[in-house]
Amino acid sequence: MNYRLILCAPFLSLWFSSAFGQSPLEADAEAYRYDSSHAEIEIDYGVLQRALAFTPHGNGFTAITSAKAEIWQNGAVAQRKEIHDTVQCPCTQAQLDSASANKLLGAAGFAVPYVSPTTAAFIWQRGIKDGKAVFDTIVIPLNLPSKDSTKFSFGSVELSSSVAKSSGNPSPFEKSGYIVTPNPSGIFGENYTKLYYYTELYVPANSVDPAQKADIVTSVIDASGKQIVSSTEKVQLTGPAVPLILGLDIDGLPGDSYRLRIQAKYEDAIVAEIEKPFFYASEMKLSEDAPPPPASLSNDSILFAESDFMKMSEPEADERIDQSKYWMGEADQNAAKKLKTLADKQRFLFTFWRSEDEKLHSAQPLDAYRLFMGRVTEANKEYNYQKTPGWKTGRGRVLITYGPPKRIGTVAYDPAYKPYIVWQYDPDPNIRLKAGTFPEFDFVDRMGGGNYFLVSSNVIGENYDVDWMTHEALRLAH
Repeated sequence: MNYRLILCAPFLSLWFSSAFGQSPLEADAEAYRYDSSHAEIEIDYGVLQRALAFTPHGNGFTAITSAKAEIWQNGAVAQRKEIHDTVQCPCTQAQLDSASANKLLGAAGFAVPYVSPTTAAFIWQRGIKDGKAVFDTIVIPLNLPSKDSTKFSFGSVELSSSVAKSSGNPSPFEKSGYIVTPNPSGIFGENYTKLYYYTELYVPANSVDPAQKADIVTSVIDASGKQIVSSTEKVQLTGPAVPLILGLDIDGLPGDSYRLRIQAKYEDAIVAEIEKPFFYASEMKLSEDAPPPPASLSNDSILFAESDFMKMSEPEADERIDQSKYWMGEADQNAAKKLKTLADKQRFLFTFWRSEDEKLHSAQPLDAYRLFMGRVTEANKEYNYQKTPGWKTGRGRVLITYGPPKRIGTVAYDPAYKPYIVWQYDPDPNIRLKAGTFPEFDFVDRMGGGNYFLVSSNVIGENYDVDWMTHEALRLAH
């Protein structure tokens, strides 16, 4: 069996693909108290209908789904649930094609012991290749809720696209008499202009009193830390676990990344707080401010002090920023241009790579940076050309940006052409294409000395020249 690990799940990386081409796969996971020894974990997932392999059946089409929801603890699979279903579409081919953006939503629940680390995984079988099943895996590290019953605290936050009263029919999305439809992509805007959420407030035994109330303050915080939207609801402290199903109107937010902040205030003091990132799709323009370090990691100051970034000289920091731009979006690149001092550059690099940890759901701090530097090292080893370091060459940049190619095709010297190389990757929902199915990069050794220039690629954002071979031959002729 072939497995492909999607470490970016869900959020930012999948946000871009969803906004500009919609990734067919998304997942999120939440953890709540179950009892004193166990936590309850829910894995929510969504799969676009276009990712299903429909076959004609009767007067319509049928697709068989196959997936797994798993909980990993101490590096091993602790629990697993098989997910199999038959999706039927009594429709024509045209109707099936027009419904390709419809989403198949589901959820799987587990009761697990309090063990750290705990990770949720959603594994989707996307097809068969060479007689073997091919899987995509989304991995979501979890912070289990606090077991301290003497303090106020929150469970995880589940983002929802809609809330409706339950009709009484069984539903995996029912919570406290309501159907809370999950939005595992974390993307709002367009049809989702109200952000709903579900969480649980855990109340210490000495504060449980239906006559007492706590204020639940829900706020939207932008990338600069500014509060954009806020509302306050009073809830009765009716038991040790108070379910919260609330929402905010976010219509009109600029397209950007945000944090949903939920605070519990009791007796004029903030007694519990939790945050959840989400995204608003409107013109898809991100803030120019560098993202803050992930709020879930309280020891980042220690990690920064012990990191390689603190040991960098200014030339080293400048070079590392230039290399890191291969992974940066426009917002981070604009922020990098404003850096003046060595200390600012060191902190910026640390903050950027910690935010990449958050996007990739890295198992260890700065795993994303280590992955990146491994690619830089390989590029410098394989693609150095005279005085040009490998990371600055065409092949080096593509390697660092997209990873090693799945297939490499080389062509021997021909008098009509300079030598050229074709790199091809497997289809990836996070890589959008102008044409074709497989991401492809075409390199030409224009000077015959081993330095291959990237002349064409069907990946959006790269230069695409469908007649590149003809143009390169004309260049050679002149």
